Amino acid sequence: MGKEFSSKLIACDVDGTLLDSNGRLRDRTKEALLTASEAGATITLATGRDWLAVEYLVKELPSVSFAACVNGAEVRTAKGEKLYSHELGKDLAVQIIRRIRTSITGVSMGASINGRLVGEQSISDALPPTPDGIESFAEKIVPDLLMEVNQSVQDLVIYHQDFHERLEDLYVLVRSAIDMNDAIVAYSGLPMIEILPRGAGKGSALSWLANHLEISQHQVVAFGDNVNDISMLRWAGIGVAMGNASIELLKYADQRTLTNDQDGVAVWIEKKLSE
Repeated sequence: MGKEFSSKLIACDVDGTLLDSNGRLRDRTKEALLTASEAGATITLATGRDWLAVEYLVKELPSVSFAACVNGAEVRTAKGEKLYSHELGKDLAVQIIRRIRTSITGVSMGASINGRLVGEQSISDALPPTPDGIESFAEKIVPDLLMEVNQSVQDLVIYHQDFHERLEDLYVLVRSAIDMNDAIVAYSGLPMIEILPRGAGKGSALSWLANHLEISQHQVVAFGDNVNDISMLRWAGIGVAMGNASIELLKYADQRTLTNDQDGVAVWIEKKLSE
């Protein structure tokens, strides 16, 4: 189109935002991101997924330059080089796991270690289905997470089948169990509760990346659909909620677009480029 895009950094959540309800990347969205990139915008993914679970998508999207993974615990280049990392130390992770298990019976736990999800069986079972022809979430199933934590981790995730539809209640229990100053409890975007190092989150990662690229906050636009996108939408100059966004996220959005099944990200970008 030959027109320069006003937003210099575009951050897109993946599940429920870039991907449709069947977990697929739609051609219109792919083309819109490429057009925005050619018009001067830097594209980054901002996802709860580990790097190995999003790497295939980066390969499908030549317009993407960066990926903020594990809900902002790390930022990588499109080639997988880690630029930024904010992790839970080994000793703290072990302490949290023990506290959770002492306080809440029946939980399953997982952790992101070196860009890969390591988790107990119920964690794996609770992951969303993978579309045919697309690589599955990279995961290692273990009988006991505690035996695998021999280094720092990007995050911890907690799942309990009794709370699959009552995440708010599990959130309260987890917060009561850890009660620490150096970790935060958050919603993961999946039917799980997540524990991240204090100061982590998509908003923090996006802030770091913008500073790294020397892009000002008001030149950043972020798209999301769930509560784990709140910090990102709040920080960005323009926070855009998808039409399928949670009610909680809508409170923090500056604008709203169509749903992920209606190419909401593409529609917003096309409109901006036509103005």
